[in-house]
Parts: sequence; C-alpha cells; structure tokens
Amino acid sequence: MVYSEEYKNLKDEKNVFKEISYEEFMDMFEHLETGIVLLGGAWCKNAQIIVPYANTLAKKKGLDVIYNFDLKYENELGRQGDLRTGTSLDHRLEYFNIAEKTGITSETVVENTMMPRIPSPTFVAIKNGATVGYFTAKYVQDESLDNLELSDTDMLDFAAKFTDLVDLIKSDNRFNI
Repeated sequence: MVYSEEYKNLKDEKNVFKEISYEEFMDMFEHLETGIVLLGGAWCKNAQIIVPYANTLAKKKGLDVIYNFDLKYENELGRQGDLRTGTSLDHRLEYFNIAEKTGITSETVVENTMMPRIPSPTFVAIKNGATVGYFTAKYVQDESLDNLELSDTDMLDFAAKFTDLVDLIKSDNRFNI
C-alpha cells in the first residue's frame, strides 16, 4: 500500500507507516517486540484525518515506523469484509486473539458475542511483547462529513495521547510503572 495515495492529507511519501499482516501482528507479541500499531485503514474517516498528524508526531518523537493492521480484509471472491464482524470461525478467532492480546475494552460488543468492538482508528503501544497502552482517535462523529481537519483542541488531545504511547515504549522502565 502506498499510504500517501490512500490518505488524502498525507503528503509525505517517506512516511512512517508499514502495513502488517495478522501473523506479523501476532508475532510482535510472540517475539517480544516493541512498537506502535494502528488498527484501522483508509476506509475510516477518522483514520483519514489522524494519519498525517500521527506521521508528523512519530517523526518528531524519533519513531521510524508505525505498523498498520487493517481490520478489513478481502476474501477469496474479492469482496471486502470486516474482521470485527467476520462470519468464519477463522476470522472470529483472529479477532478474539487481537482483542485478548491488546486488552482493548469497549462499551460496544460485536453482535452475537461478548467480545469488545475495536474502534477504528485505535493506536496500540506494545513493549517487549505486551500491550502497555492504547487509545482510540475518534474525533469525527458524523462519518458523512467531508471535513478532514482536526480542531485545535482535538489536535492537542491527539498529540498528548500519542506522545504518551511513544513515551511508554521508549521508557527505560521495563514494567512501565
């Protein structure tokens, strides 16, 4: 994926985003890796708005990469599906593993399950194979709006939350206490 083509406001062709597969995402936990993961994709209005800001902040904070796991997928017939509402057992198990490994909680649950619905976009901080923090960057409530700008207040809120996640993974404190 070429992020500067998928995200309208991301003009930086040398951006920090790197798409990862489900297996690569799970490997971060298994191999005790450290990094920030964006759960979401270009289909999400909030991700469209926030990705350019995340790119700028990541570079200012010295992050080389933000991994991106898209919750939507393309099936064998070329149709797009959403892992959060997947009907196959494999997709439900993958979703359950993501919810369990990240510890994401939500007021909303996936239909016919007790699993939390992971909102898009959600940023997850993983340090040494464990989730140490996450937040959802949902600033646009009306998905039909074409406004792809954050208010000053929302920009400051996002910057503070994102900076906190980066500080968590860069901290020398092994236990993040």
